[in-house]
Amino acid sequence: QLINFHTQTERKKGYYKQLLEKKRDAGSAIFFKQIELDLLRTMPNNKHYDHPDAAGILKLRNVLRAYSRHNPSVGYCQGINRLAAVALLYVDEEDAFWCLVAIIDTEKLLPRDYYNQNLLASQVDQRVFRDILSEKLPRLGSHLEAHNIDLSLITFNWFLTIFVDNTPIETCLRIWDSFLYEGSKILFRFALAIFKRNEEMLLSCNTSASLFNETRNLTLKAIDLKKLSHIAFGEMNPFPMRNIISKRATHMATVTVRRNSIQ
Repeated sequence: QLINFHTQTERKKGYYKQLLEKKRDAGSAIFFKQIELDLLRTMPNNKHYDHPDAAGILKLRNVLRAYSRHNPSVGYCQGINRLAAVALLYVDEEDAFWCLVAIIDTEKLLPRDYYNQNLLASQVDQRVFRDILSEKLPRLGSHLEAHNIDLSLITFNWFLTIFVDNTPIETCLRIWDSFLYEGSKILFRFALAIFKRNEEMLLSCNTSASLFNETRNLTLKAIDLKKLSHIAFGEMNPFPMRNIISKRATHMATVTVRRNSIQ
């Protein structure tokens, strides 16, 4: 229902089928090649995607190809396969396609350019997360900075895949339910909750190597869903979206200037 709500103005009868039947061209061939390489890497431990003839592989291929034709400016990039794979566990092919449209295209759930070839908005959100973590968890923020821990090496994939690759399935699905309802704020809420849940343990790490290794494995410990949700929606409040929007604008300007200077 949330997918239908977010894409009600974009949906066109028969559009998904038309995309699948569209003749291959040189542009789509590039995306198709990468899609084929990633199919078996998507959720290799899930029975729906664990071998070439698994039930989900054909559906996943169709959804990813259709989306690459629908939005050639994005086409296909890392992370999109995980989004489609999770959607296909619960909805049919066409709805999984529209789920991608809702997440990537509409700007109702994520900002523009989250999945473009430069992953620009995704990079910006890592800077925003770093700022918010330092505000909400100042001791931990200072500790990570003192040990020169680049959080984006760990949390970038959390955001890009909406925690698909990182958390136990029950936790992942709870995050997805909240994300489809509330949008990108949920990514910040749960990422902070994971750090808060493990704050004292991380503060006890005395070396950069041990701190990085523990931080890298945090999501594997995200199994107490009740406690995690309490932190995300209780202890982390207040959590105004305007704060995220303001920080995004600031960091987007900085990243854009730096990118243009390199080019």
